[in-house]
Amino acid sequence: MINLYFKLMRIPQWVKNVILFAGLIFSKKIFDLSSLTKVCLAFFCFSLVASCQYVFNDFLDQKEDAKHPEKKHRPLASGELDSGIALAITGVILPIALIGAYKLSPVFFYLTIFYLLFNMLYSKVLKHIVILDVMSISIGFVLRAIAGAVVIGVEFSHWLLLCTFMLALFWGFSKRRGEINILKTDAGKHRKILEEYSIEFLDLMMAVVATLTLVSYVMYTVSAETAKSLGTPYMVYTVPIVVYAIFRSLYIIYIKNMGHNPTKAILTDVSVLSSGFIWLLLILFLMFGNLSGHTPVLH
Repeated sequence: MINLYFKLMRIPQWVKNVILFAGLIFSKKIFDLSSLTKVCLAFFCFSLVASCQYVFNDFLDQKEDAKHPEKKHRPLASGELDSGIALAITGVILPIALIGAYKLSPVFFYLTIFYLLFNMLYSKVLKHIVILDVMSISIGFVLRAIAGAVVIGVEFSHWLLLCTFMLALFWGFSKRRGEINILKTDAGKHRKILEEYSIEFLDLMMAVVATLTLVSYVMYTVSAETAKSLGTPYMVYTVPIVVYAIFRSLYIIYIKNMGHNPTKAILTDVSVLSSGFIWLLLILFLMFGNLSGHTPVLH
């Protein structure tokens, strides 16, 4: 039963919450033990709350999921795990995670609560409204980024928030495209909102959002504020890595047909993981190898 509940929690999805560390990195506090510990604890608490939300979603969607070729294997949709037991366990985990969030920071706690309530609104209303369904998912990623910054008391670049929003939109539209591609004519039976989309429309949306993501990131790297806050004018040299990662993502979506499961696509693609690792190393090298006496405060 425990294994089934862990499966229900979708722990691999915790990779989405890694963005909580962005504020830590770009405030140049990544080597500050106190700040690092705080963000690690925040990551754990936030991830537990997100997992509880997945349990609620699976409970509400179990009938629809039972008709999906992949989601039908989920513990609740397949009937392997009793819904009452799953909700009871969640009823214990959620308060503990929220108490931990409050202990870390009241503001972080309120953001986590807002994230939870917003996702409930998404499950009940927003996921049934075309375009807003994907935008809501993207807002969730922006909330993660902000939460990771406030827990250590730093501001977050508006350019990076915009990049986060756009990149999440890109993967959100790719997920919708992948679902339609897999389910074909049965797409609407599984998720009503899929009837409002078409492959052609989603291709257009992905092209627009991919472009905006790259433009936003380039603008961030050449911004005078970025150079001042990070202590380096050379962030623009990270652009080719980001361009490659976006192009590789398009390859994964269109050639590998893995857009319906973005998390799995990222975690199983060595090239994407490698480019992310190289990007992070280069960011750290530029920030800490070119210190010029500026106070590490984000603007």
